[in-house]
This record gives sequence, structure tokens and C-alpha cells, in this order.
Amino acid sequence: MTLAVEHPAIQEVLDLHTGQHYPVAEVISSDYAEVMKLRMALRTQINKHEPLYACSLCGIAVYLVSCPDKQHFFFRHELEDDRCPARTRGELSQLEINARKYDGAKESALHRRMKDWVVQCLSVDPRFYQIRSEDTWKGSLGQWRRPDVQARYGNIPVIFEIQLSTTYLNVIAERRQFYLKEGALLFWIFAQFEDDNRRLTQDDVFFNNNQNAFIVNRETVATSLKQATFHLECIWAQPASTNLSRKVVAFHDLTLDLAGQRAFYFDYDNALQTWKKQEFSPEKLCSKAFEAFWLDYVADNGPVDLKAWGTVRGQFIQSQFRLPEYPAELPRKILNALYSAKHGQPVGWNYSTLVELAHWIASAQKPILKIFRRALQVYDRAEQIRAEDLTGNWQRKVKVYKAAIARGDDSYRPDTNHDELLKLLFPELGDISQL
Repeated sequence: MTLAVEHPAIQEVLDLHTGQHYPVAEVISSDYAEVMKLRMALRTQINKHEPLYACSLCGIAVYLVSCPDKQHFFFRHELEDDRCPARTRGELSQLEINARKYDGAKESALHRRMKDWVVQCLSVDPRFYQIRSEDTWKGSLGQWRRPDVQARYGNIPVIFEIQLSTTYLNVIAERRQFYLKEGALLFWIFAQFEDDNRRLTQDDVFFNNNQNAFIVNRETVATSLKQATFHLECIWAQPASTNLSRKVVAFHDLTLDLAGQRAFYFDYDNALQTWKKQEFSPEKLCSKAFEAFWLDYVADNGPVDLKAWGTVRGQFIQSQFRLPEYPAELPRKILNALYSAKHGQPVGWNYSTLVELAHWIASAQKPILKIFRRALQVYDRAEQIRAEDLTGNWQRKVKVYKAAIARGDDSYRPDTNHDELLKLLFPELGDISQL
């Protein structure tokens, strides 16, 4: 699986470090975040005159661009001329596009307002000093830039750039490299940052900033002025989650990575490594293998696939846990109840809804009830149960069994004979011995 276009003009690239040629589908991975990092690395190295890859046919340096859907990518020549049969560029050059788009254009009112907001917020925070807007930064090698806002934060010069319209990746990469050489931190600020349908250049910043982005708006300005501390809205990703998290945070709560030209509130890279260790631990792999087998096993009325079961048993032995010789010896009712809660639908029973299964467990399988309720809480099934409880009978039954448990009714005493297995399969349920 790859995010490369199916029939690219440049089909192979030359790794200029190793001298090896690779199909583009091997260089462009299936991981969108990794592709965005590759885009930045390619452009950065071209700006440094040390390109990473070149076209295998002509040897011209290449960089990565996307199709309009932002989901497929291809390599484009840094210089398009007649020496290569692979044509990767339209008729307009980037300089021509820039000229048509920006020639004579004045700075937008929103851009000016956001610069003013940033200056206001920095000015009330005593941690910042030497605050300047649109002041020229003279580089050590005779180069110069005019950042939107610059200030010193302790002993770190911080450059604040407002990202509203499309900023080409080569400009972003060049600025990162320039300020890195100057010992300053480049900090991008957005007016808005959506969960979906973002511009590619927003993702270029986001995925190369430890998957953190920052917004300044009226609300954050009000908070900054009230608390005399620079606040921003931070948007960040979390491993294995499709939703972005959001929180208004103080600038002094951020981690500033000057060498990496990053500033972040949530350390995504570290969280990803932790998640991978957990997700690919022997215990987690055993749990996944068992779940896949069990869901097939209880759904199939045919003979047991003893070969598949033997494979699962072998994995568990490596984790110092021995499963029985046959799956029929396992606690079927408890496992079905927990997998039903996990998947939000009855597993292993002919009930049509989760609330119907809950009724049966509360009435006829009382030793399972407490752990089943724990699973409903952990897997966030409360709203689903309420929606399925059209008659209100479940809510009435809840009051009855809670009262019985409070009286010490022994029929609700949990079955603890399989706790060791359940802790391995469902660690997210916590300490089930305390139920």
C-alpha cells in the first residue's frame, strides 16, 4: 500500500546518498504523516543544495507534490527542461504562479489584525521582550528576512509567522533552515485549523511540528490579556485516534525544540513510541490473535479450526499463559459478554441489540453483571444503551439490581475463576478483582 499515484511520470528515483534506484511506490509510504515529513526533508535538502533524490532518467533533483485530493503524491523535477522524457510540470512555473497570485496584492486585514493580536499578547507577558513587528532580521551571512512578529523569550529569539494563505513548501522549508542557522525558533500561527479538509501547506507545518498546531483568535487574545500571559489554542493529534484534541494553553507550557524547529504542547512522537510498545507487546499481540479467533469461532456453526486455535495457543505459551486444549473449555458467556460490550453489538448470542443482552445478563447471568457493567463504562456504551432502551425497562431494572447489590445479594458475586485470562485479554478494564 502506498500513497503514490498509480501511473506517475517519474516512476523511479535515485537515492543520491546510496546510489540505489527505487520505484516511487517504495519511497512514498502509506503513512500520510511520514509522507508530509518526506516532503519537508526533500525541499529542505534541495534548498541546501544537497538533494535526497533525483529522477532516475535525467538525474535532476526531485521533490514531492500532491494531487488535488491530497491523498496521492508524485515526484516533480526541480527543473523541468527538455532533457527528460518524464514531464511533471504544467505550463506555469512557480514564479509565474506567485506573480499572478501575489503581484500588487496588499496584506489582508485579517493578517494585520492577527499581527496586532500577537504583539498585544506578547506585550502583556513579562516573559517576552524586544517585541517587534515587521522589523528586518539581518542574517549572519548577509541574508535578511522580515518576519511578521519577533520577540525574545528568555534567551531564545522566537519568530512568529502568520499562515493564512498558501505558503509554498519551499518557502516554509527555507525559513526553517534560515532561522535554525540564526539560532531562532520559527513559530507558525493559524487563524483556523480544521480537523479535515485542510490545505496541504497547513499539514506541512502540522506534521513537521510534532503534530501540533496553534491558533490565535479573539478568545485566546482575551485570555492572554486577562491573565497577562500569552495563550494560544493548541490542536494536536493522538496516536490511534482520528480526532484532533484542542485546548487553550499558555506559551510557557510548551516544549521548545530549537534544534528541531518545533514547539509543541503534546509530545506526539513520544506518545506514538509508547503506543507502539503497548500495541506490539507480546500481551497485546496475544489479545488481538485471541479476539480474531474468538469472533470467528462464536459466529461459525461449523467445526472448530484446530490449526488456528493451535497457533493462538502457541502465542500464549510464549507469554507465559497456557490456554486449554480446546476453545470449548473457555468461559464462553463471560467472553461473549465482554466482546459484546467492546463491539457494541451482541457477540455469540441471537439478540438484536445490546440492551436485550444486558437484560438477559442482569436476570439470568448475575455473576457476569459487574464485569459486564465495567465493560459498558470503559467502552462508553451508556448512550447506546439509553437509545436502545425504548421502554425504560432497563433503567427500572438497573435500580432493582443496584439495590440488591447494595444489600449484599450473594447471587451477584463475580466469577473470579478466569480473572488471569480476562486481565490479559481486556487490560483496559483495570483491576477486575475489586469488582
